[in-house]
Formats: sequence, structure tokens, C-alpha cells
Amino acid sequence: MLDAIYKFLEHIGYAHPIHPTEVHMPIGLIVAALIFRVAGMLFQRPALVQTAHYCTILAGLFLAPTIVFGLMDWQHFDDGVWLPAIKIKLALAAVLILLVCVSVALVHWKKGGSAIVLTIYAASFAAVVVLGYAGGGLVYGGARPKASDAFAAGKLAFDENCVACHPKGGNAIVPGLPILNSAPAKTSATLLAFIRKPTLPNGSAGAMPAFPPSQVSDQQSNDLYNYIAHELQH
Repeated sequence: MLDAIYKFLEHIGYAHPIHPTEVHMPIGLIVAALIFRVAGMLFQRPALVQTAHYCTILAGLFLAPTIVFGLMDWQHFDDGVWLPAIKIKLALAAVLILLVCVSVALVHWKKGGSAIVLTIYAASFAAVVVLGYAGGGLVYGGARPKASDAFAAGKLAFDENCVACHPKGGNAIVPGLPILNSAPAKTSATLLAFIRKPTLPNGSAGAMPAFPPSQVSDQQSNDLYNYIAHELQH
């Protein structure tokens, strides 16, 4: 089912993750809610306080599709691998849902004081900041070395397919099995064989998905090897 959805999107020209198209809505609304709440309290403007409440309600409505699309992207692009950033994002998403529900209920039923609601808004803001940071880590893998023009194609292949699990040539899933100086990355041929059928050193299947030619071509694999061997490890 998921593959059919993404193949349809690719057919109409959209080959990117869906989650980023939605994630800005709840983040922006939660930030706006905090700003309106603080402004309403400072300037004694009930209308601004009410606007903050409406922003929180809308943020809650957008959270559902945002999380669903995030889970879909995770399954499709990362094969459901339990990256540390994924665990953080899922935990914080649950916390954020709870905070939004509690703040909406408190304001609607007038059960909490201004300080309590403001604290929840601030906690929600902190949650989306960390969520954004974790999401950026998945996409960019932290600070990455620049590549010279000769290895730009390899860097692009690495950034698109490898960096989430192998930031800076390491291994976020199995720290003891980095890419750098590994047997699979010894030659271009061994790397190509490995990405087509990845296995652990004992020969068993690991968490890494296979990359067929439709996803990483032989030429891209060779570019990837050159980048890893001559640029990434220096």
C-alpha cells in the first residue's frame, strides 16, 4: 500500500518525503500560540489569548496527518530502522500531543491558571524545537564535511541514501560497524555488492535495506565509493 502511494507520487513528479510538507504547520502554530499568549497577558488583551487557544487547536489538528506522514516516510525511506533520532521524535510527538490536548482542555474548561497554561505552551514550544533539531539530524546528519567538485556526485549519493544511518561515515544503528575503513568499502566492487545485498560480518541480514539499481545505480555506487574512500575519511 505504501509503495503504491509513493510510486503514484513519483509518477506525478514528486519523489520526496511527504512529512516535511506538513511539519511546518503544527510547528508554526505552536510558536504562534506562545507568542499570542505572552502578548495577550502582557497587554491585557483577551482576544490575543483566545487567538493563542485557536492556534493550539489548529496545531492539534495538523499533528495527526504530520505524524502519520512521518511514519509513512520512515517506513518507506528508512525501512522502519530504529534510528536514535526516530526514537526521540516519536517520544516527543507523544509528549506534544499530550501537551496540546491538556492546554486546549484547560483553556476550554477554564480549569487552569494563566501561569499553568503559559508553562504548557512553553513546554510545547520546547518540544517542537527539539523535534525540529532531531528531524534536521535525520536529513543532514549533523555537520558534514564539504566535498570537492570531483566527489560532488558521491556526496550527493551519500546524503540522499546513507547519511541518516551513517553520519560522518559512522553507524548510528550499530556503532561498532562504521562505513569508514570497513571491508564493504574496501573497493568499488565490494561496496556495490554490499549495497545490493547488505549483510553483517557474520553473514546474517542486518537492519540495512538493500539498494537496487533503480535507487542507486552502478555509477552512483562507484561515485559513492570514491567519496567515502578519498574524501569522507580525510
